[in-house]
Amino acid sequence: MNKPRSRRTGRLGLLAAGSLLVAALGLAFVFRGRLLTAAAETLVVDDPLRPADVIFVLNGDYNTRPFRAAELYRQGLAPRILIARSEVQPAEKLGLAPNETDIAVAVMIKLGVPAQAITVLPVPGGVTSTFDEAAQLRSYLQATKLRRVLLVTSAFHTRRARWVIEKELAGVPLELEVCAVPYDGFDATNWWRSENGLITFNNEYIKLFYYYWKYR
Repeated sequence: MNKPRSRRTGRLGLLAAGSLLVAALGLAFVFRGRLLTAAAETLVVDDPLRPADVIFVLNGDYNTRPFRAAELYRQGLAPRILIARSEVQPAEKLGLAPNETDIAVAVMIKLGVPAQAITVLPVPGGVTSTFDEAAQLRSYLQATKLRRVLLVTSAFHTRRARWVIEKELAGVPLELEVCAVPYDGFDATNWWRSENGLITFNNEYIKLFYYYWKYR
């Protein structure tokens, strides 16, 4: 007598669980836009900007980041722009392509930033990661005694970049403000509709979890 009742109870439990799963998937589908947008917005830090001692622009997307850095300089938010020299790539060694830092500097000069207002932090072999760039910023701030920094990087990179810099510069007096640079072609509200958006979003979450795991 107990076995049939137990079987019926088990079937009812499975049916209820299946119904809940279907309902959850249905809700996720209906609200997918909001959920995907929220997932991207979690990556973004964009502070209200105030005057700083220096603008520190990270290497990476020279089609957007140096443009925003130059704009902030022209707005008078800082008298100097810093950038660490990027890693030398094989094509550069052959003389076939410039260093991406040189491209970023050329962009900023073209947009009206005086060359003497740009400091390229020399690095043997060049920086290869956000941690490397943070280490160069630490050395610069310790040497100059400056403390107010305006960090410029791509929107989805901002949370990881701030975490890295605050971790690497622990103990150094620092007032950090983060400027999230928009992407060309997508943003937090539609990143899943473009190949570049999908790749950028996925890569950033992978790197974020990797950094938290490796450098925590």
